[in-house]
Amino acid sequence: MSYSEEFIKFVGTVAGEAGGCSPTTWKVVAHCIKNRIGFAEWLNARNVSDILKKNFDAITDKNPPFKKAVTEMYSGNISDHTQDIIEAISPIYQGLEEDITNGVVLYFSPKAQAALHKKNPEKYTSLVPDFAKSSLTEEVKIKGTENDDMRWYRYKGTSRFYVQFVDRSANVLAKSSVSIGYKKTKVVPALSNLVTDNQGKIRSFLVKDGWGARFTIDGVQAVDNNNKEILLIADGKNHSSVIVVASGRSGIKSQTDIHNQQTSPSQKQESVKKDTKAEVNNEKKAEEGENNTKQKNVNFSIKIIDSENKVIPNFSYFLKYKNAEKKHSVGTNGIENNLVALSGEEITVLISGLDSKQEIIRFTAQEGMGEKIIKVNLHTFNILFRHRDTKKPITNLNLIQKYRNQIKQKKTDGNGKITVSAMPGFELNYKLRDERNLLTIKVDKNKSLRVIDVDSSAIEQASKNIKTGTKVVEISQSKQPIPSAKHKRLVDKPVETHDSTPKRDEKVKTSTEGHPKTIVIDNSDIEFKILTYDKITKQLVSNCEYIIEYKGNKNSHISGVSGLGTKIHKGQAGQTIKIFENTNLLTQVTLQKDMKPISINVTKSDSSQLKVSGVDWCSLFLQSNSLSDLAEPFKTNASKFINGMKNAGISVVINTTWRPSERSYLMYYSTAIARGEIAVDKVPPFPGVNIDWTHKGNKTEAIKSAKAMYKKYGIGKNPVGKPGSSNHNRKKAVDMRISNYIGKVVTIDGESIKITSWATLTQLGKKYGVIWYGSKDAPHWSETGR
Repeated sequence: MSYSEEFIKFVGTVAGEAGGCSPTTWKVVAHCIKNRIGFAEWLNARNVSDILKKNFDAITDKNPPFKKAVTEMYSGNISDHTQDIIEAISPIYQGLEEDITNGVVLYFSPKAQAALHKKNPEKYTSLVPDFAKSSLTEEVKIKGTENDDMRWYRYKGTSRFYVQFVDRSANVLAKSSVSIGYKKTKVVPALSNLVTDNQGKIRSFLVKDGWGARFTIDGVQAVDNNNKEILLIADGKNHSSVIVVASGRSGIKSQTDIHNQQTSPSQKQESVKKDTKAEVNNEKKAEEGENNTKQKNVNFSIKIIDSENKVIPNFSYFLKYKNAEKKHSVGTNGIENNLVALSGEEITVLISGLDSKQEIIRFTAQEGMGEKIIKVNLHTFNILFRHRDTKKPITNLNLIQKYRNQIKQKKTDGNGKITVSAMPGFELNYKLRDERNLLTIKVDKNKSLRVIDVDSSAIEQASKNIKTGTKVVEISQSKQPIPSAKHKRLVDKPVETHDSTPKRDEKVKTSTEGHPKTIVIDNSDIEFKILTYDKITKQLVSNCEYIIEYKGNKNSHISGVSGLGTKIHKGQAGQTIKIFENTNLLTQVTLQKDMKPISINVTKSDSSQLKVSGVDWCSLFLQSNSLSDLAEPFKTNASKFINGMKNAGISVVINTTWRPSERSYLMYYSTAIARGEIAVDKVPPFPGVNIDWTHKGNKTEAIKSAKAMYKKYGIGKNPVGKPGSSNHNRKKAVDMRISNYIGKVVTIDGESIKITSWATLTQLGKKYGVIWYGSKDAPHWSETGR
């Protein structure tokens, strides 16, 4: 594996600075390097390379441990020790692991400092560096590093901010550009042009004591109704903040639990006005920079192709834009030109189905997008043919299938079914063997089973016609002529059939994943959002539990799955849901199309104080078992694979998809303690999880409680990923129990394979990007296999 030059130097520096120390110390040094970028005196540092240019003796002097690690990584012949360092600090380098040091940016080794002082007293004048004696810094104690010769320091009053951007309805602002600056520095290079993720968040950042972070969102400076800049000011605590952004003349609204805090008398802070909810008037600045603040028209075209990447001429489809649907068609070249939409707006492509629109794809209009290619993939489903009078399946029925001008012979199986793979929106025509027309159906990807009732007498007649070699001409009954003696072909009325497929898909039910949802979203189905607010602070809050009663079934949910304090549900229009907190009814709502988000106020547990470990922690930071909570493209790949198995009759029970990093932390260390792999007083802290693993020094009770958590999580002998390192944390893994698979035929995208062994099944999953971990963690499948 090849590594970038910057990462090689990053690893070499950690090896040179702390190679002989514990893995926790490796991590702290790595965090220290990353924490400096864009902070305090390192304000203008753009990246890791800028930080490594000075102040690290290992890379400056190129000491032996640094040289060893760097040489190994360049050559590819990496030792176990260097590989351990790489695995420990790689997530930190990639920004996948949050800071565990509480803002450490300085450190020294007392033994190394003493040796340097002895060797060169003129340069190293003291046994303690100047920064350690400064009134501006304070020492930080970090669990897991006590036995290493290291002392860690942070600047007093430093705050870390976790900021999310949402609109007034709490819809996250994904892909927005955010830049952060300070009074003396208009732009911080490392904090400029940050792009919000799918949850509307930017990476967390450190702010020095008394400094006020200013925000520019999509080119517009955030100011309050007095035209003063919105500031987030460091006060020594870490804060989660939400900036609510409303586009248009209303400007930007900001509300955050720590917005423009009161200054401490001991802090030399910039003069600000306390304002917990500031109205931001950007009209003047918007006029000055109109091109940056207003949505721009985006011109684009749509090209429709099939599963073989061939254009589909004259194909009709629908575009849903700003909640309005309009019919469109491509030309003979498969392209529709001169389409216009506002940048940032979501567009949904749909095609007609049996009783609903079929959603093919959603995308966001972006400048320069040009031609948008829409691929209509094959849909695999079953058609059940039944006797119209008895409703019993028609077995061994010979049929002639016509699809896209191709003719195929089909025959129903012992259950009266045929399996078909075709593109949604296209028509399939079926005839009996005597060439009498049976019916034409349109492929609907929302339907996994179509039910067709056929007049039994027509089948009997077809059999007779085949035996006698009689050809049949179909003429509508009202226009039937009286046959003459010259007719060599039998004139018969059309075969009577009825499409008995339920108007609602048979899979429409309360899902086992805990969502009140249906699979099809059309005029009868709606998607609704629940926003969870803290009763006291009135702020959006995640990781709070509520219960939804839907169609008589109650299921628990956890807020924050779809963004800060937000969770999206699906249900059938007209149904009434009840929402509870414990046994207390919060609200009762009837679902309807285009409904506003449902807001509920819940009690947020006080996490400011340390709480001893125990099974109560297992009910916090709940994980999901819904495929809809996975990230693309793994979400689509896993859905194809799992639905293919289910349609083939394989039993699949999903246990986990997305798991918050906080839950992984609790699971990992409760397991490590239970298995005797770490002492309770050596467990490192984790942001947002104020747990006391030591039980205030009661070792016996601490181990007992950790074992209870381990048992409650149901981990057994399975391995547990470190927090932030698991694909579950990245929404790219699924734990599931699979059974009854031998002999089943799985069809995905029109390709069928018979499952003859577990190896056959795992190879099929791998083909679709769902890779089995192995026997050491049998339920685990992921994008990478880890």
